[in-house]
Amino acid sequence: MTAEPVEPVEPVEIDHRRHVSDYFRLERREIPAEDGSDQPSSMSGRAPIEPHHRGAGGGMRTGGLLTNLDSIGGLTSGLAVHPQWIVTTSLMATVSELAHVGPLRLRADVRRRGRASVVTAIEVVDEGAQDRQVAAAIMTCAVLDPGAMTLGFERPIFLAMPEPQTDPMSITDFFCIEPGTGPVTRLRLEDQLRNPWGILHGGAVAMLADEAACRAAAASDEAVGIHGMAAADTVLHYLRPVKVGPVEARCQVIGTRGGRTAVRVAIHDVGADDRMVTLASVTVLAV
Repeated sequence: MTAEPVEPVEPVEIDHRRHVSDYFRLERREIPAEDGSDQPSSMSGRAPIEPHHRGAGGGMRTGGLLTNLDSIGGLTSGLAVHPQWIVTTSLMATVSELAHVGPLRLRADVRRRGRASVVTAIEVVDEGAQDRQVAAAIMTCAVLDPGAMTLGFERPIFLAMPEPQTDPMSITDFFCIEPGTGPVTRLRLEDQLRNPWGILHGGAVAMLADEAACRAAAASDEAVGIHGMAAADTVLHYLRPVKVGPVEARCQVIGTRGGRTAVRVAIHDVGADDRMVTLASVTVLAV
C-alpha cells in the first residue's frame, strides 16, 4: 500500500512564538556531534513539573509529556535536515511512570536521517527521583521544503527555561479544550496553540487525545465507581495539518482489562470540511 503523501505547508513568514513550550517551561540545548562531523546533533531538555501540569496519575499529564516530546523531537529532527525542515507524521510513546517528582530531563537522538524522513528517539527520566525512567518515544518526521521561509539559527541552539507564570492556567484551559463528558471532546483553535507555521501544534493534538480518551474511558460501563483516569501509552499518526478548527476528538472504547482501557481517537478539523487530521490509540489507566 502506498502511503498518502504529506500535505505541504504553505509558505508563510515564520513566527518565532513559543507559547506551548513556554507553558511547560521547556529548556532545550543542542549537543553537536563530538567529532565535529556532519552527523546530526542531539538535544537535551529539562522541564519542571508545576501543580497546574499534574494529572490524576500524580505527575505531568501524558498529553503535556507528549507536548514536550514533540517540541524537543521536532527541533532535533528539523536541525538534522536544515535548511530544509520537517513535519511530524507519527509519535509513539511508552509511558512507564505516571507519578513524577520533577524536573523531567529529556534526550533526543536522531536514529535515521533520510532524504524524505527523519526518525528520532527520545528518552525521559525523572531527575527528582534518581533518574527513574518515565517514558521512551519514537518520532517520525517528513522532510519539507520550507519554501519562502528562511530558517536561521545561532548554533549550537540554546533555548533557556522560561520564567514561572504568575497566574497559570489549567492544562485544559490553556489548550482551549471545552468542558464535557463522553466520547466527543472539542478544542478551539486559538492563536496560542498555533506553531510557527500557523497550524495547530502537535502537542496540542496530543493533549486533546489525552483528555478525550480519559473522558471516553470514564464514561464507559467498566468505569463505574472509578474516580481517576490517566492516559499512558499513546500512538499518534498525524495525517494532515490542522488549520481552521474547531477540532473534535471522537473516541471509541475498544475494551477494558485489568484497569487498562484501550481507546481509539479520531481527530477531525470541523472547519475544514470535517476532514480527519489525526488517528490515535491511547491506553487509559484507572488511578
